[in-house]
Amino acid sequence: MTQKLPVILGVMALALVTAVLSLRLGVRPIGFVTIFEAFTTFDSTSADHLTVRQLRVPRAVAALIGGGSLGLAGALMQVLSRNPLADPGLLGVNGGAALGVVIAIWGLGMTTQGALVIPALIGAALAATLVLLLGGTVQKNGPDPTRLILAGAAVGTLFLAFTWAILILSRESLDVYRFWVLGGFTGIELKDLLSLMPLYIIAVPLALISAVMLEPLTLGDDAARALGVRVGLTRVVAIIAIVLLCGTTVSMAGPIAFIGLLVPHLVRPILGAGVKQLAIGSLIFGAMLAVVADTLGRVILPGQEIEAGAMMALIGGPTLVLLARKRREVAL
Repeated sequence: MTQKLPVILGVMALALVTAVLSLRLGVRPIGFVTIFEAFTTFDSTSADHLTVRQLRVPRAVAALIGGGSLGLAGALMQVLSRNPLADPGLLGVNGGAALGVVIAIWGLGMTTQGALVIPALIGAALAATLVLLLGGTVQKNGPDPTRLILAGAAVGTLFLAFTWAILILSRESLDVYRFWVLGGFTGIELKDLLSLMPLYIIAVPLALISAVMLEPLTLGDDAARALGVRVGLTRVVAIIAIVLLCGTTVSMAGPIAFIGLLVPHLVRPILGAGVKQLAIGSLIFGAMLAVVADTLGRVILPGQEIEAGAMMALIGGPTLVLLARKRREVAL
């Protein structure tokens, strides 16, 4: 970790620079001087000042937090399942959160990010529990990667069927869901972020702690037990962290794909395959990648915006193809 510290600090600085650039770029570019004045000499009658403080700052912060959370969750999921193709979306967590959100919209009339947090967490927890039970994670010999992927596909398809059944019954729910399912940070307000921050304050440290706990499990369950590790407890802590990270982020920004899957593959060649390095690197790289996707979506088409979820699909798909063609071996 000490040897990799300059790299980690460099990526952190790059992520912050990217976030600052996101305050300037958009459908309407705003100069750095105006951005500085928006914080130092705020003028409530200035459209640029209002845009910076009420729209772009919450959006940039949400992208940093949400992207970092998905990257960290993806790293933990890949280590936990011993499968480099695992991510919250592939293993059904996003689908469970989406079903929880749709039920809340249809049955309870909830539409705001703050109100959707609990339903999203319940759905994500249910999906994660089903997938991990079916995949054999709680068994003595640990998870079977093939079974996990198959279980994730089955649970994700089942939850998707329930989701669309509800949407067919309710046009109003469909109208809200169509915007939400694209995945993005548009329209997120400061009050929404503040309502979610307690969950992130719990989830991120818990995930980093679980990364330390998971390190011995890379040697195998028997070796970990010989070292005094409580394997079952370690998995439970990691699962809780993953559910909190994904459920909270999906409730805030929708099911943004590829970050949890792609980021660990980008981190391993740079920081190595150690679980601690992978977790910290994925947290930082995920934050930066989400901000980049959100910013590119604002500038790639003049006068229009593409949601961050769609941009991540455009970025993630070709990148994974390139990684696959290079046949990089992933060591977990």
